[in-house]
Amino acid sequence: MLLSDPSSLVLWCLAAFACGSIPFGLVLVKLAGKGDVRAHGSGNIGATNVSRVGGKTLGIVTLLLDILKGFLPVFLAKKAGFGVDALSLLALAAVLGHVYTPWLKFQGGKGVATALGVLLAVDAQLMLVPMGTFIFALYLTRHVSLGSILAAVMLPVQLYLISSFTRVFGGSLTKDLSFLLPWTALALLVIWKHRENIGRLQAGTESKLWGAKQEDPHDTA
Repeated sequence: MLLSDPSSLVLWCLAAFACGSIPFGLVLVKLAGKGDVRAHGSGNIGATNVSRVGGKTLGIVTLLLDILKGFLPVFLAKKAGFGVDALSLLALAAVLGHVYTPWLKFQGGKGVATALGVLLAVDAQLMLVPMGTFIFALYLTRHVSLGSILAAVMLPVQLYLISSFTRVFGGSLTKDLSFLLPWTALALLVIWKHRENIGRLQAGTESKLWGAKQEDPHDTA
């Protein structure tokens, strides 16, 4: 099933957006009796801030659920027979749901965990370069934000390189763009949501994952 059934694709995209929009971090912290996670630290609903407010266990559960809400709709669409071009739109819709959740006045997280989930659903091999970049940057700098930004950059780069390689053997640029453009938009969205982190990185004030005794109010989840 490709883009030949636009009405079905729109419904799937809406479902992916709705699934991605579930603010698990907010819900879990409230259920744990810790109040509103947005009133603490960075105000973010992601796993890092949840860990600060509700503890590491809640943070890990939030991370896994944020991954799952990206994975599930794309995985189900893949099982339903959607092609890679349609799956790329569903992936973007799920991440948009997390970043601009309507349940929180369109204020959500930064999309990294949900992006990981949609990548896993489309093709786990697509994770290798972005994840390797993230781990390498984190090891060198201890900045989760920098690792996330560089991983987002590498996602469309690797896809364009793969596309260029396959076109040598008869692929179509027009067909490839329907797959590449949503992933490029997804990567740019994640980078845009890290714009404040970029400013702090430039100023040398961005927090690091380990090595500091005091909590920093900034996070990237």
